[in-house]
Amino acid sequence: MRVLELSDQEGAAAFAGKLFARWGAEVFKAESVDRTPPAPAENVYLNGGKRRVTADHHTAAGRARLGDLAARCDVMLTDLPAAEVLDLGLLDVGGPRAPLVRLSITPFGLSGPYARYPATEATLLALGGHTFLMGDPGREPLTMPGHYAAYQAGSFAYTAALAALLQARRESAPAPRRLELSMIECLVGLHQMTDTMWLTNGHVRSRHGNRFESSPGTILPCKDGWFGMSLVPQFWMPFALMLGRPDLVEGHQFSTNAGRLEHRDAFEALVQQTFADWTKQRVFTEGQETWRVAVGYVATLADCLADRHLAARGFWRPLNGATGSEAALRVPGSPFRFVGEPPPPEHAPRPRDADDPGVAELLSQPPPASDAGAESGRPTPPPARPLAGVRLLDLTRVWAGPLAARILADLGADVIAVEAPIGRGPATVPAGTSTYAAGGQLAEPWNQQPLFNKLHRNRRSLCVDLKTAEGRALFLRLVAASDVVIENFSVRAMPSLGLGYAQLRAANPRIVYVSMPAFGGGGPYRNYVGYGPSLEPMIGLTALMGYSDDEPRVTATALVDPMAGVTAAAAALTALERRDRTGRGAHVDLSQYEAGLALVGEALVAYQLSGREPQRFGNAHPTIAPHGVYRCEGPDDWIALAARDKDEWRALCTVAERGWESDPRFADHASRLMHREALDAAINTWTDGQDKLALMRALLATGVPAGAILASNEYLHEPHLEARGYFAEVRQPLTEPQRFDGSPLRWDGERGYAAWLPAPRLGEHNVEVVGDLLGYPREEVARLQGTGVIANRPLQ
Repeated sequence: MRVLELSDQEGAAAFAGKLFARWGAEVFKAESVDRTPPAPAENVYLNGGKRRVTADHHTAAGRARLGDLAARCDVMLTDLPAAEVLDLGLLDVGGPRAPLVRLSITPFGLSGPYARYPATEATLLALGGHTFLMGDPGREPLTMPGHYAAYQAGSFAYTAALAALLQARRESAPAPRRLELSMIECLVGLHQMTDTMWLTNGHVRSRHGNRFESSPGTILPCKDGWFGMSLVPQFWMPFALMLGRPDLVEGHQFSTNAGRLEHRDAFEALVQQTFADWTKQRVFTEGQETWRVAVGYVATLADCLADRHLAARGFWRPLNGATGSEAALRVPGSPFRFVGEPPPPEHAPRPRDADDPGVAELLSQPPPASDAGAESGRPTPPPARPLAGVRLLDLTRVWAGPLAARILADLGADVIAVEAPIGRGPATVPAGTSTYAAGGQLAEPWNQQPLFNKLHRNRRSLCVDLKTAEGRALFLRLVAASDVVIENFSVRAMPSLGLGYAQLRAANPRIVYVSMPAFGGGGPYRNYVGYGPSLEPMIGLTALMGYSDDEPRVTATALVDPMAGVTAAAAALTALERRDRTGRGAHVDLSQYEAGLALVGEALVAYQLSGREPQRFGNAHPTIAPHGVYRCEGPDDWIALAARDKDEWRALCTVAERGWESDPRFADHASRLMHREALDAAINTWTDGQDKLALMRALLATGVPAGAILASNEYLHEPHLEARGYFAEVRQPLTEPQRFDGSPLRWDGERGYAAWLPAPRLGEHNVEVVGDLLGYPREEVARLQGTGVIANRPLQ
C-alpha cells in the first residue's frame, strides 16, 4: 500500500501517515520547499519511516509532480488549509487515476461559514465544548496542552481510509472516493454525557477542577506527589477497607455515591489525610493488588518512561536506523498489537535536505493503467457505507468500547450489540434516577438511557445470557458468522466464560478479536482495573496541564476513554485490512493506558532530548505569544485566541485598535514571548466586556485564530455546524426524534444519515438474529426466550 501525505505541518495528516507507516505502508511525505521545519521531538515522533518529497503545491510544476506521485498511490491525505485544497484542486491531483481514496482534514471542513478560517488546537477545543469543562470554577478555563484534536482526527482519517480501501477491493471497478473530515466535528462527537445532560435534562455541564462530576474521581496530594482515583460505586466497599474505615461501608454519610458527592470536601479531606504519608506508588500498587480499586497516580514524564508495566510489554521502541542523539531514544510504540507476533518496528525520520531516493525510482516507473470504473462515470457506491458486509459483535460497555463500535457502525458495519439481561439496569428504577430520561419514570426505563442511546446507534440488539451453556453455544455460532468481536471487559472476563480467543478462533479461524482492557492483556498490571479518571493522570498529560507548576490539573473528562475508543476502531480496521490481504484472523490486544500515552508522544521524546520535565504553561504556549484564554462579557464567557506569526499579529492589532504594534515590548516575536504576561493583561483589558461570539467572528474574518469557549447549550446549536448539517436527528425508542452528534466524515459530499438507525431496544432483534441469521426454528427461539437464555427486558 502506498500513501501520499501532503502537509506543511505536523498535525492530523502526519499522525494518520504515522499509523500507515507503522503498519507497513509506504508513505511519501510531501512538503513545500519553504515550510518551517518541525520541532525535533515532533519530527521523531510523527515522521519515522516516511519517504520525503519536496513539491510546492502552489505552483503548476509542483502540482504536476504531486499528480505523478499520487497516480502511483492508493491513498492521498492532506491537512493543508481548506482554501488551498479548494482553490488549487488538491483532491484532484492524479486525475482519474489512483489514488482511490482522497481525504482532506481541515479545521472546519470544506464548506460552511468558517471553512476558510484559521484555527489552532486551543481555538478548536474552545469551539468544540472541551475547554469550558477544564479548569477550576471561578477561574479561566484551561486549554488542554498537546495535539488532541489533530491526533484524534488523524486516527479517524486512518480508519476511514482503510474502510474505503476495503470497499474498493470488494468491487470489480471501484470509483475514487473523496473523503472530507472536519476536526471541529470530530471534537464535538467526542463528548461523553455533556450533550445528553443538556438535551435531556437542560443541565449545562461545567468545570469542577480536578473533580469528576458524577462520582468522587479526582487527584489528591500524597507524600511524594499526587494520586488519582475513580471511585464508582462498585469500588466503595474495598476502598473503605483500604482507608482502614470499615465503619464507612454502611450507615455513614459517605456510604452512598450521593453522600460522598454531597460531602465531597470532607470526604476528600479524609482520603488525603489517610494517604498523606503514602507514596503515590504505594497508593497505586496496594490499591490495585490488595483491594482491586481503580486508583492511579500523577506520572511525570520520567515516571512514564520508567514504568515497569510498559517496559514488560515492550511498549517503548528503539528507532530503527537512528544515529547520533536519536540512537538512544525510546518512542511510544503501538497501543495495540497482534498477540503472538512481534510489535511493529518504529523507524527514525529520514533527512529533510533532499528527496528520498525511492521517490525518483518510483516516478521512473510507468503509472498504473487508468481505472475503467472511474472513467466510465458509473455511480459512486452508497455514501458513508464502506463497511457494508462486515459484521461485528459488540460486547462493550460504558464509553471507550461503545465509541469504537459506533464509529464502525457509522461506517456501515452490521453491529450486533450482545447484551446481558441486566446490562442496561433493572426493570424498575427509583424516581429521579439521573441516568434515565424523565428520571426513570417513562415506560421501559432501561431503554431510556440517553448516554446509552447516544453511543449505540446503528446497531441491532441481541440480549443473551452468556453465563448459560446455551447462551455461549448461541454466541459461538454467531462468531462463526461474523468478522469482528470487540469487548472491553477485564482480562479475566471472557476466559472465565469459556469464550477466550482459543474458543472464538475454533468457531471461526478468520475472526478478528479486539480486547481492550485498561492496561492490556499482558504485563504486571494486566489484572489491574482502570477507568478514564484513574488512567488519565498516569499518561503524562497532567505533567503538562495546570495553572502553574504547583497546580496540576486533569481534564476531568475521562480523556483516555475517547482516545482508546478511536484507537480501537483503528485497530479493528488494521486487522481487517491485514486479513483481507493474508486471510489470517487475529487477537488484537489494545491497552487503554497506552492509547492515552499516544497523546503526549512528542513530549516524551522532548523530555529525553532535553533531560528536563516540562513547565506547566497554563493557557500560554511555549513558543507562541499571544496565546491564551481571555475574559469576555458574561460572568463565565471567554475567548481563546492566538497570533502565530507577524501577519496574525498585525491583524490582531488592527481589530483591537489599541496601539500594541507600536509598543516596544511587543515589537517582535521574541519580545512578545518575553513580555507575555503584560501582553495577556492588555488583551484581557480589551476583550473584557465584549460579546465573545461577535469578537470571534471579527477576529476570524481578519485571519486571527479565535474560538469562543462554548458550553453544551451553545455548541449544540453552533451556526457553522448547523449550516453543514452536522447534527443527526434520530428517533430513539419510545420518543420523538432527538438531536445527536453526527459523523465528522463526508463521503463524496454526503454523510449517509438517511441509512442510520436509532439505538435498539433491549433484545429488539433477538428473533431476527437467532431465527433469521442463525437459522434457529421459531419454536426454539420461543423456548430460549421462555427459559431466559435470551430476553427483551431485564430479569428483575
